[in-house]
Amino acid sequence: MEKPAIQRLIDLQKLMVQFSAIERRVYMPEPLDRPENDVEHTYTLAMAAWFLAAYFPELDRDKLIRLALAHDLLEVHAGDTFAFGSTAALASKHEREAAAIEQLRSEWQDFTDLAAAIDEYESRESAEAKFVYALDKIMVITVNMLNGGKNWHQHGVTFEKFVAEKEKKVPISPDVYAYYKQLYAILVEQPHLFASEKTEHPN
Repeated sequence: MEKPAIQRLIDLQKLMVQFSAIERRVYMPEPLDRPENDVEHTYTLAMAAWFLAAYFPELDRDKLIRLALAHDLLEVHAGDTFAFGSTAALASKHEREAAAIEQLRSEWQDFTDLAAAIDEYESRESAEAKFVYALDKIMVITVNMLNGGKNWHQHGVTFEKFVAEKEKKVPISPDVYAYYKQLYAILVEQPHLFASEKTEHPN
């Protein structure tokens, strides 16, 4: 197999710069106190998957890490879609992300593992994909807890709205859902982290 030229490493660095420019709605806790970017989010998820892999030996550790690293790369072309965002943004999510995957596939024909990892994550068919998908949904909770619920207040996310959203997604992985239930028990005791019904507003 012919080895890639240095230009492809330059291209990869450019992709990572573009990826770090994608800001999420989640705020990093102090002392940063700024929006989290996709590289930070991805690194955190990959580290969490790596850490947990030793405790779930039935799962492929390397696959967990690869899926975590690849899971949001399509946002370079599709942008981040906030779970509590506008109806229009949520409605166009699938179409935007499908086009983004095809663009990455075209741009990185010499990195077939990347497209394969994104496809596996998006299909949610493997145990590893389900685990990483659900883990992604609970790691964001930990950031919001550490920033004092800033995002939930900013976007009018009540506890009821939060629970409804997580219950649609996290149970796909029973192992991760067990962690979510522990978080749920903590959050029940901290209602101040969430917006109240009277302060709720559209995103």
